[in-house]
Amino acid sequence: MTKEALQAVHAGTTMEHLALSVQIYLRMDRLDLALGSLMKMKQMDEEAVLAQLCHCHIAIYQGSSQALDAVHIVTSLTEQYGSCIMLLNMAAVACMASGQYAEAEVHLMDAMAEDKDDANVDVDSNVDVDTLINLIVCFQHQGKVKEIGQVIDRIKWSHPNHTFVQGLLRVEGAFQRESVKYKVAA
Repeated sequence: MTKEALQAVHAGTTMEHLALSVQIYLRMDRLDLALGSLMKMKQMDEEAVLAQLCHCHIAIYQGSSQALDAVHIVTSLTEQYGSCIMLLNMAAVACMASGQYAEAEVHLMDAMAEDKDDANVDVDSNVDVDTLINLIVCFQHQGKVKEIGQVIDRIKWSHPNHTFVQGLLRVEGAFQRESVKYKVAA
């Protein structure tokens, strides 16, 4: 319901309205409008955390040419406010967008450790699913096939109702149905 969401926030003048507008415009592939909303945010308060996070999202969206800006912004936010799962994931995505997959893996492992610390338990089911999905992407680009399977199994076990898992199960089922057609008798 992108159109309805945009109608609800596009006339807003608060930082929150503008931040949501940036997200919606990026989803619509309208970088020009997202940049316009970001400029309005920066005019209001350039140092606001929401403005900096939106700047990161736009820099990541623009790809490897701007992703290093996002890494620097996230690093600055982490130094200023401390580490958290969301910032570590954002740093990892920015690193992946700039082609630094080993560095992204470090951020994701830190996010997993932070998540366990926040939950005060040692159970893998409490690891943030977005961190695990980002880890799959990171491993894919590094050619770590064995690790990908382990993370997918972990997600299936710990988050069976997540949309990622449901989509994966649909694709696996479709593959199994189609592969029967091409099975060679031995």
